[in-house]
Amino acid sequence: MGMSASEFLLWELRRRREAEGLSQDEWGSRVYFSAQHVSAVERGTRPAKTDYLGAVDKEFGTSLTVFYESFVKNELAPAWLRPWLEYEEKAVALRLYGALVIPGLFQTERYARMVLSCGPLQPQEVERRVELRLSRQSILDRKDPPRISAVVDELALRRGEPEIMPEQLHHLVTLAERPNITIRVVPADAPAHLGWGGPLALASFIDAEDVGYLDNHLEGQTVTNPNQVATLDAVWDSVGAVALPARQSLCLIEEVAKSWT
Repeated sequence: MGMSASEFLLWELRRRREAEGLSQDEWGSRVYFSAQHVSAVERGTRPAKTDYLGAVDKEFGTSLTVFYESFVKNELAPAWLRPWLEYEEKAVALRLYGALVIPGLFQTERYARMVLSCGPLQPQEVERRVELRLSRQSILDRKDPPRISAVVDELALRRGEPEIMPEQLHHLVTLAERPNITIRVVPADAPAHLGWGGPLALASFIDAEDVGYLDNHLEGQTVTNPNQVATLDAVWDSVGAVALPARQSLCLIEEVAKSWT
């Protein structure tokens, strides 16, 4: 049996540390992570995330972040999600609509775990999906991040666990302060709109047609057929028509955050 990409990554991290003749403690202090963190990553009980790998690359001149982005991340993703991940990464603009749940790119780790734990996934699979979801968020922090316009239902802000929601809503407020991100809320008393059909995402590119993505209980669907994408465009317009303007939306998010505490 060959190694999987994630097994190779852990093997390479251990090999590199031992080649440098460093204990987990010494290695940790070089990359500004605790010895416990280093040990958990090497045992595979904690995912090796891009912040950790980036610190290792910077200190030891490795290219582990590139390996992670190119191989491990893809391995974490179920096959049906991979086409969309390619589009999501290359898009210059994304439009996201979250009906009952806040869009994945904006989820905190604890919120993502809460949402993914509600489904039929095994605990180990939940952790893989959480890791994948967080790694997808690296597009938000790159030098040329996509413009993101998101619409979320007020219901999504009011559903969840009290110890998780305040942090999640403050995260939304922080994101909305970025120049490339707009978050608008559909108030609970909004009239009927096409978004009731469920969440969706649309990706736009400089020199290619838009692509859509639909999520369902079994597996997501990447939509490239121009007529179907046009339908999703119409859904997006319908949702946008009943959403509050950005400033009012921000006030509402802050108000709901207070009501959780």
